[in-house]
Amino acid sequence: MSNKLNLSAVERYSKAFAAKVCNEFFAENSSITGKQVLSLTSLQQVNMLTIKALFDKWQADNQRLRSPYFDFNAPEVQQALKSFMNTVSQHISIKREHFEPLLVDSVGETLVLILEPQTFYKELMRDLPNFKFSQENIRPLTKYILINKNILPQIAEKLNGHEFVFANQAMTWLEETPLSVENPDKYLAQFAEIIPMPEELVSSKETPKVIDTNISFFDFAIPTPQPSVEIPQTYLQQNPIVERIIETPPPVVERQIEPAAVFVEKPVEVAPAVMQRPEPTPIYEQKVESLAPRINEATVERLVPKEAEEIRLNEKLASDKKSVNDQAKSSKSVLDYHQNSRIEGITGAISLNQRFLFTNNLFGGNIQAFSHALEELELCKDFSEAKELILKKYVPRYMWDITGAEAEEFIDIVKRRFN
Repeated sequence: MSNKLNLSAVERYSKAFAAKVCNEFFAENSSITGKQVLSLTSLQQVNMLTIKALFDKWQADNQRLRSPYFDFNAPEVQQALKSFMNTVSQHISIKREHFEPLLVDSVGETLVLILEPQTFYKELMRDLPNFKFSQENIRPLTKYILINKNILPQIAEKLNGHEFVFANQAMTWLEETPLSVENPDKYLAQFAEIIPMPEELVSSKETPKVIDTNISFFDFAIPTPQPSVEIPQTYLQQNPIVERIIETPPPVVERQIEPAAVFVEKPVEVAPAVMQRPEPTPIYEQKVESLAPRINEATVERLVPKEAEEIRLNEKLASDKKSVNDQAKSSKSVLDYHQNSRIEGITGAISLNQRFLFTNNLFGGNIQAFSHALEELELCKDFSEAKELILKKYVPRYMWDITGAEAEEFIDIVKRRFN
């Protein structure tokens, strides 16, 4: 493709679209039913993906009803549970605060399906049960897809009699197979009737820079000279040797020379930074001349025997209000409190930079998948349940490096939620 979908712009547009639709609907209704969802917008694909989101929530609630203390595989329990869930599904009633996030996601997914169907189907494959691509797993999904719907059956043909393949193999087939996609213009026009489509939604890829091969490689390798820095006259008067050096600057690249690193005609005796006692006779008193460019007066430091130094050091430490260890403990306690303190919500504890970092490095750049993950983790009862969800669902689905910095940082934030 010559264009690249701007996922940040997709998210902003989806929120604006959902807000306008909800403003109009909930101005006259306190909640929305399943039948009303099916006719909510003129874009039937948006409506169907919203129904799919409701189905996923319904399935998740079904799983939460299960308990380790009862036999949910018993035929009578299975029948009763199925009857109960079917009855519940006939009474969908959703308040705006719970419905609008679902609509935001379905709008974003529809735009991705229209403009980058390959990306849409990759995310669909990551969500397959047990990460398995099979006819049985994809069959329920086909009824929710109305645009570019021929792609999934086309990939399923490559099973060639096999019961299943893992989703990463199906994603490889998706990349290798030439796809016949629908013209997105008519669908984008339908979106524009509700909210105008921003130009930033699809951004052109940067044109690669063409390097003139007739120019030497080393012309590019030479760094740009830094601008010269004017040295104050007062400094030059106090340090005449610097003035003599800078009178004749280097012929090619002008550099700012630090006074302590200049080369001079006559050697300058520089006292060692660390005084060592010559053997065999120790010297306890010696003058040390400072050569720092801003200090003109010589300083004299008297060296005393080691025993006297230790006594004076102990007296100084004893007189301090806080010892070094106390300060270290204090600093550590503040740091530990900041890093381990409990947070009220995962989403609120994630900064904007972390949001982009986690989305790109842990969720394949999919903003909707990242948002879904946060919602699921927020619903966990404790950290053990949240950790199990991460290890069984997100790690294999997005192939995390569990020892990587991003994964560790994300898990630490989740842990603080249940601390």
